[in-house]
Amino acid sequence: MADPIRVTGLFSSFDTESVISQLTFARQGIVRKLEAESAMASAKKTTLAQVQTRFLALLTRATTVMGATSVSGKTASVLGTGVTAAASAASATGTFAVDVTKLATKTAATGGAISAAIDATSPIGSANFGVAPTNGTFTVKTASGGTASFSVGAAEADTVSTLATSNMATAATAGTYTIATATGGSQTFTIDPATQSLDTVLAAINASAIGVTATVSNDANGRANQISIVSTQGAITLGASGDTSNFITATNLSSATGTTTKTSSSAFTKQMSLNQVVAGINASAIGVTASIANDSNGRANLFTLNSTQGAITLGSAGDSSNFLTATNALASPGTTTRQSTIGMARLNVSAKMVVASWFGGAPAAGPQSFTVNGATINYDTSADSLTDVITRVNASAANVTARYDSITDTVRLESTKPGSLGITLADTGGGNLLSKLGLSTATQVLGDNAEYKIDGGPTQYASSNTVTLASGVTISMTALTEVGNPPKVTVTQDANAAVSGVKSFISSMNDVFAGIDAATKADKTNPGVMSGDASLRQLRSTLRSALSSSGINVNGTFTRLDQIGITFGAAGAAVGTTNSLLLDETKFRRVLASDPSSVQAVLSTFTLGATLQPGGTGSITGITGNYSGLVAGTYRISDNGAGLLNSVFTPRNGGPQVASSVSITASGTNTSLIPGMTLNIAAVFMGGTQTITVAASAKSPVQLIKELAETQAGAGGVMQKRQDTYSAVTDHLAERRTQTIDRIDKEMNVMRKKFMAMEQAQARY
Repeated sequence: MADPIRVTGLFSSFDTESVISQLTFARQGIVRKLEAESAMASAKKTTLAQVQTRFLALLTRATTVMGATSVSGKTASVLGTGVTAAASAASATGTFAVDVTKLATKTAATGGAISAAIDATSPIGSANFGVAPTNGTFTVKTASGGTASFSVGAAEADTVSTLATSNMATAATAGTYTIATATGGSQTFTIDPATQSLDTVLAAINASAIGVTATVSNDANGRANQISIVSTQGAITLGASGDTSNFITATNLSSATGTTTKTSSSAFTKQMSLNQVVAGINASAIGVTASIANDSNGRANLFTLNSTQGAITLGSAGDSSNFLTATNALASPGTTTRQSTIGMARLNVSAKMVVASWFGGAPAAGPQSFTVNGATINYDTSADSLTDVITRVNASAANVTARYDSITDTVRLESTKPGSLGITLADTGGGNLLSKLGLSTATQVLGDNAEYKIDGGPTQYASSNTVTLASGVTISMTALTEVGNPPKVTVTQDANAAVSGVKSFISSMNDVFAGIDAATKADKTNPGVMSGDASLRQLRSTLRSALSSSGINVNGTFTRLDQIGITFGAAGAAVGTTNSLLLDETKFRRVLASDPSSVQAVLSTFTLGATLQPGGTGSITGITGNYSGLVAGTYRISDNGAGLLNSVFTPRNGGPQVASSVSITASGTNTSLIPGMTLNIAAVFMGGTQTITVAASAKSPVQLIKELAETQAGAGGVMQKRQDTYSAVTDHLAERRTQTIDRIDKEMNVMRKKFMAMEQAQARY
């Protein structure tokens, strides 16, 4: 025992805080003990949570292996081509041949061409081309006439028409504009697009006294579509702050460079038309004639070249315009004649239908609709594009697929399912879109039914290429099979999948054992956190016993897991080698092949039955049927005597209670309160309570494990309750620690005051 603290000598030299610190440390022994107990409780809670996690994984694997077909799966293989096959657990094993003599096809309807003819007089970029031609050059060559390069770009300026009707890219507005020179002064000009032509405007500039001359000059392609202004009176200034016309900007003079000469920075005219491109080709000296011919629908839609100077060669590496591609002529066959392989014009399927270029005009305006196989498709030409309508059809319940074919310029409908069924189509109200698409009068090509034979038997028919045979095998016919050498389908037990599923269950089972063993390890130097926990040790023993037990009322050859190769090792094995569950895979595969139904039964048998307990008071006189619920437990039914039953189901596995209510009629029945059961109701209602018990009448050894896992790890199960207990312990210990520290602090404060009083008394003395 340490010497007691003594106070001697002069108090003014006494180390008061050192004494208080030692006293505090001594008093805090209980705090340190509380902290150690709290740490141990937290560690136990964490360990139980880890064991619970392993139990949850086991519960999942046990549920899987208990599936009605967990080890009864079959696999199908095919020797040959033209057929694929898939087997189910119900499929019969064996081999059979499949002759496919006809595949099922889908009904299709194709409309007519929908795009208007090419607009050869408008600027080529807005002439209804499927692919708009770009500015640049393209090359045409004839065998004996030579090579010529042609350009696509801005057209020559129309100088004689009024500005309002000319081909200016940006329309000139009425008003005034200003031109000034350094020594010639400034002149404001007035412009009226409705009465003045470009020639008139240029004449007015040239008649001014400021010393300038305005002319129309050529662009890089040799077309007169730019304005040049030359000054003899020094630097030119174009435009002024008071201008009200956009003429300087519209002619691209506002960005012109130079001082005494100002030229439009680029052509101010619209892009040239297809007719103008054709005229340029025809004016060449290489011996070709270009024209626009009609397609099969009578539309001016095909670009044609004829040569008097031998074979025509189109394009070169130096071309910068896509004109030959846009006209679909580049890949055209022929020698002295080359023509578009398909029509040049194509409707813009992304544009609103009201502004798209339709053959014969746009569909009827406003909100409209049509039906496909009874499904109504709504549209509005001012709000929807053709793409919008096609998307709507494909998303509907019409069971067809719609698409626009840009090659044929048509819309095609095809049934989503094969077979000889027509597609019903009708415009409704004032709409005429189906008519515009040519679908309402299209000749439909009806689909065919599939035709096949099994083992050379009679021809069988199906509306689909996928058929489930009487044997339970599903075959998919992909091609006609070779005559006299049909593919062979073989169905066998899928032992690999069965082995994999059982191994997964065994692995999870061993994880639980390992978790319990680690938690309860009795090692003097490194014991488990739950060492000495009898309940966990007993749980391990119970699990092992369940795995070794016989199932209850299991039909078939096997009632125990060891009979199918699931054991803790061979009999007589050395101590310490039988802690883990093992699978004798050779034995398992053997019994699975010889008696698969019995193997399935010993793994997945679980039958629940419901019984009305005698002695209750209420309106239920009896129950019949087969219980279809999944969990054993008890239904406590309260009867108000006036036709209302209130039920509370308490699961046996510790899960949450489930409440429900139903109304009943005298002398009637109820089939909704208890799953799968029919309740017979008395002729006269009687208030009271009754109990229906749900218990297993048959269960496999795996079900025993599953029940244990549910009880331990399920919602509100043993593991969670034990963790909650340790949480309560740590909370209580934390509260005691806080109280103890507070008490010690108060005691030390009192001690400090006493020492201070002693110091003061000594000082006074």
